[in-house]
Amino acid sequence: MQSKQIELINYMMENKARVLTSQQLADVLNISIRSVKTYISQINEIGKGKAILSNKNGYTLNVPVAKKLLAQENIVIPQTYEERSTYLIKAFFLQHTNSLDLYVMADELYVSDSTLKADIKKMNVRFKSFNIQFAIERDQIKLQGPEKNIRKLFSYILYEEVDNHYVDLQILKSNFKNIDIDSMLPIVKHIFSKNDYYINDLALRNMLLHLVIIIERIQEGKTIPSVARGVQDKDGENSCVLELCRRLEQQFSIVINEEERREIYILFKSSTNFVVTGGMQEVQALVGNEIMEETKELIYLIQQAYDVNLDTENFIIPFALHLKNLMLRANNSTNIKNPMLESIQSQHLILFDMALYVSLQLKKKHKIYISQDEVAFIALHIGGEIERQKNNNPKVRVVLLCPSYMNIESRLYNELLINFSSDINIVASVRDSHQLEELSFDLLISTVRVKMSAAWETAVISPFMTSGDKLEIQKKIENSLNNKKNKMLTRHFNDYFEKELFFLSDSPLDKMEAIDVLTNNLYKKEYVRRDYRESVLMREKAACTAFGKIAIPHSVEMNAYKTCASVMICSRGIRWENQLVYVVLMIAINKLDNHVFKELYESLVIIFSEETNIELFRECRSYEEFESTLKSIIG
Repeated sequence: MQSKQIELINYMMENKARVLTSQQLADVLNISIRSVKTYISQINEIGKGKAILSNKNGYTLNVPVAKKLLAQENIVIPQTYEERSTYLIKAFFLQHTNSLDLYVMADELYVSDSTLKADIKKMNVRFKSFNIQFAIERDQIKLQGPEKNIRKLFSYILYEEVDNHYVDLQILKSNFKNIDIDSMLPIVKHIFSKNDYYINDLALRNMLLHLVIIIERIQEGKTIPSVARGVQDKDGENSCVLELCRRLEQQFSIVINEEERREIYILFKSSTNFVVTGGMQEVQALVGNEIMEETKELIYLIQQAYDVNLDTENFIIPFALHLKNLMLRANNSTNIKNPMLESIQSQHLILFDMALYVSLQLKKKHKIYISQDEVAFIALHIGGEIERQKNNNPKVRVVLLCPSYMNIESRLYNELLINFSSDINIVASVRDSHQLEELSFDLLISTVRVKMSAAWETAVISPFMTSGDKLEIQKKIENSLNNKKNKMLTRHFNDYFEKELFFLSDSPLDKMEAIDVLTNNLYKKEYVRRDYRESVLMREKAACTAFGKIAIPHSVEMNAYKTCASVMICSRGIRWENQLVYVVLMIAINKLDNHVFKELYESLVIIFSEETNIELFRECRSYEEFESTLKSIIG
């Protein structure tokens, strides 16, 4: 197809919901109406079926056929403003220039020059925080700003472009074809290992990305101007960075000036840790008294707020080292992308909330910005320690039902202990179902079919435990734990919920309207302090509390006068950031009840994250119906 034909399809793809006249298309493409009709006729002849349909009002796009046509051309055309802006920024970098021809880029993107000019205006707003400017001078698109900021923009765009923000070696190779990354990686690893420095995989990928950007820009003659200052820090760290710079200079035939070396030094300091062999005393010497005291203070605050004890060497040593690097990154406005952010945020809500609480304490004390990627790293440290302590947590009480034959019950008993000892406590092994009546337990694991009971979970497995059986048992263990949490919610329902804290709305609302209604009522009941709304908004600003079709806004402090949950159900939906939610649960926690917060929060999440349950709650027309629905779901 001709470029104008592709441009026509691309424009109609952007406006597929509209009927477009031949005059509108002619104006956009800067061609005559006759040419528009000719192009449409030619496009329809090429494809199997009409790609563009006509009626008395104008033209519409047959999207499936149009997509096949573009696929035949082996063209992936940026469809949106965001995609076009990414394409432009990458073009600056890949073409090794700070100037692009406006009309050439418009042709490559199959848009009009006026559309591209409008995109560039939006880009200046979108990337304002990078302190750079996209200007148009004599039909040239200019990238203007400090070299350091331009490099940050390039790394940001590359991270945003890949799934889960995980930049692996293949992505680096495809974007930096002029740099031999395979020869660069062993250099970095060898120098770190030789000097007893440890770097994890995510930090290593981040460091490689920044190093290749530095190398490529130096090769193009674009350097950060030197300032009269040297690297001032520990001799071991300094010598390690100097050796790295020397090797990179030799490998890539470049000269790394003092300021570039300082950038690499900060990157090194914020990404690596010295290998610790001497325990707490050595860590204290490495991170300093201030960071160590900060670590202990945060552990104390988490204990007070969430009733979780992290005061162990297994947690303190890696977390203090991580905190040192985190503070350095924050003070130098650098960041490591975390590809696990989305899954942690959506699947481990209470863990993310605890990490967010830590980040807000740091932000308040040090006046620094901590990204959600960094919050997810904190969550991994906390979650790792909680997982290590799992053996001390209450276990699921299990009964094994297995008729005695060829010692099968003994073998299964041992296999259960080997595979699930951290989660279960086998209270009995029985041979007949009538023996169950005398026992108290949570989960029945049976090799024979039995009548199901609402009193316990049941996993029916084969006499020879398969991988499928193990998955089934793990699922039933999780169900048992969730049932315990739900029963806790049922027991305390009247303690946490009440009619005066329940609201129905048939009108669409936005987030602030919902928050105002719920907080104002808590003020009237005198259940929370006057700064409660401010604390809720602080938590909301740090990370959105909506997921699926529910939002659970709450304060970052457990300073309510009474533990309670204020409920709003809106049948037409509440606009919450980029989501539409139908149920809002505003939780207020009294400090004395911090031990129930985790169970209450997780129980509510389990129930309200099910879409079928949300639909049931949307139909509730009274508090009594809400209570009945909640209890029936739990039952």
